[in-house]
Amino acid sequence: MKTFNDSLIKKMERLAEITISSLELGKTNRAKRCLELAEDLLLKGNAEMKNAITNVYLYSVSHYMEINRIAIATFLPMSLHNEYVKQINASGV
Repeated sequence: MKTFNDSLIKKMERLAEITISSLELGKTNRAKRCLELAEDLLLKGNAEMKNAITNVYLYSVSHYMEINRIAIATFLPMSLHNEYVKQINASGV
């Protein structure tokens, strides 16, 4: 059985915390930079990185945005938005 890189998971959790904190404080430029960083890692990272971004980072950030009625489509870069749509469709919502 393949084990996950705990350090990578913790880093994605921390990036999600920073993004959410930025949104809470109204620092939209900082939040957008975090989202752009995640987008860049999603596009250029290996399979493990992509899994961590979609399953940890994107799940946490999109959940926060949904609860607080933040327009996801206006904030998420294209690839992250596509992954978000895949998550929504996979969940059966």
